[in-house]
Amino acid sequence: MDHRVFLSLIFVLSGTFNVLVVKWASQEQVTGSDGKLHGFQHPVVFTLLMFLGEFLCFLVFKLIRLISNRRGVISDLDTILTPDSSEFSPLSMILPTVLDTIASILLFTGLYLTYATSFQMIRGAALVFVGIFSTMFLNHTLTGRHWLAIFTISCGVFNIVCMDVQRVGYDLVLLPYTDQKAILTGDLLIIIAEILHGLQYVYEEKQLKTSNVAPLQAAGWQGIFGLVITSLLAICMHFMPAVSPFSESSRAVFDDLSDLLEGLKENPSLITALIAFTVSCALYNFIGLFIAMYSSSANRLLADGLRVYFIWVFVIVMEWEIMNLITIMGFIVLQMGIVLYRQALFLDWYRAAIAHWHRTRYVDLNSENAAVPNSRPADVI
Repeated sequence: MDHRVFLSLIFVLSGTFNVLVVKWASQEQVTGSDGKLHGFQHPVVFTLLMFLGEFLCFLVFKLIRLISNRRGVISDLDTILTPDSSEFSPLSMILPTVLDTIASILLFTGLYLTYATSFQMIRGAALVFVGIFSTMFLNHTLTGRHWLAIFTISCGVFNIVCMDVQRVGYDLVLLPYTDQKAILTGDLLIIIAEILHGLQYVYEEKQLKTSNVAPLQAAGWQGIFGLVITSLLAICMHFMPAVSPFSESSRAVFDDLSDLLEGLKENPSLITALIAFTVSCALYNFIGLFIAMYSSSANRLLADGLRVYFIWVFVIVMEWEIMNLITIMGFIVLQMGIVLYRQALFLDWYRAAIAHWHRTRYVDLNSENAAVPNSRPADVI
């Protein structure tokens, strides 16, 4: 199997696992510090674990460098995983880390309030913002086909949000709040998060390609900065009063750490799920940066969009959600837009390949003519 296919498969599966394990944990009823049962609503803690996973990438990066230096031989794998990055400044990872921190807290909050399938489908909106921001900061050009794809994706996302407001009346299996305002709030939080993620992905692509930094190193520094930033936010959120639907904790604050410690006691399945989530985040973020460096942010999102199929299969098998025709229609419209955007990329690659072939052929012909400058055409008999 080609290593790119293998990495893309791990990327999709780890992303799928992240969504499902967070949604499962959010539905767990655990004992809070007040002795009563509460939902496991800890978006800041999930974000902290995500950055802990990225920090593991930094440890792996240092370990690979140490082994390479001791052997005195740099293999091809070492060159790919840890290229020379003398131009890289760790401080350049602060901005994407801040964007990722805010976006992740919003995403985990939105996932708590909405359906798992809707969460992943609405995340397709990130492709819209990546396309727009790439024209502003990467000098990319969007063709008419790209803009038609963006319009189609927007229509699909709008359809899904509208349908979620209607679904809340009969599909109540995984919703902690069964009012329309709560699920609409969750969907809008996801859209806002994808605006921030779109800006983050474009910035990361520019940094990775201009500084030739190792994706492991970049993910590691994001983990370090993210742990610091999120730890400070966790302390603030532990004391910040919250209103419904964000006040599930014992003390009605945004993220109660005392509830977390109490809820993890004698709950090995939840502890195992959080550890697996941390490791999965390390794989997901490293491979995502790898794809952005050697391809583009758009391809990173196109690969990420494939996990919605795995999530659909899982929720249908586990009967987490009730499927309906209108939601499926919105999903089809969204996928049509994504496929249209992907075809536009394929056309760009095809035209670039043809242009490169023509340039190479023209250079070869000029080289042949230059090799015999004094040659004359054959006499006509």
